[in-house]
Formats: sequence, C-alpha cells, structure tokens
Amino acid sequence: MNYIHQLQAELNASIAATEAFKQSLNDFRQLLHSPKFTGMQADGERKDWISTGDVLAMLWNIENNALAKYDEARALAMEFYKVKSEAA
Repeated sequence: MNYIHQLQAELNASIAATEAFKQSLNDFRQLLHSPKFTGMQADGERKDWISTGDVLAMLWNIENNALAKYDEARALAMEFYKVKSEAA
C-alpha cells in the first residue's frame, strides 16, 4: 500500500508542476502582449524590439508539448484511481 501512496504523491507532484508550468507560459504570453512590447514609443519607434511573433510561436510549441505530457499524466492518473478503486 505504501507503493500506491508513493505513486500517488509523485503523480500529484507532476500534475502540480505541470499546472505551474502552464501558468508560467500564460504569464509570459501576457507580458509579450503588454504595452511594454506593443505599440509605438513617443519618438515613433516600435516597441517590439524582440520578434514577439517568433517568441509566441515558440511558446505555442512548448505549451503543446507540455500539454501532451500533461494529458498522458492525467490518463495515467485516471487508470491509477480506477485500479485503486477496484482493489478496495
């Protein structure tokens, strides 16, 4: 039974880490869309000194890869809880 509790703790930690990762991606995306990186400066220069489009595309790929792993972890969790409930 201790093994099941250990697996459950590891799974919950992985899910929490993934949620934190998703939040970090969203925070970064919001920063890139903020006035700091969009629009024009007072002197007429553009504010997007970095290629925000490229960065946003890269974030999209990172997020999709992370979410695929997140979906795998959730499927594993569902199977784990199913096995656990059947054993009870």
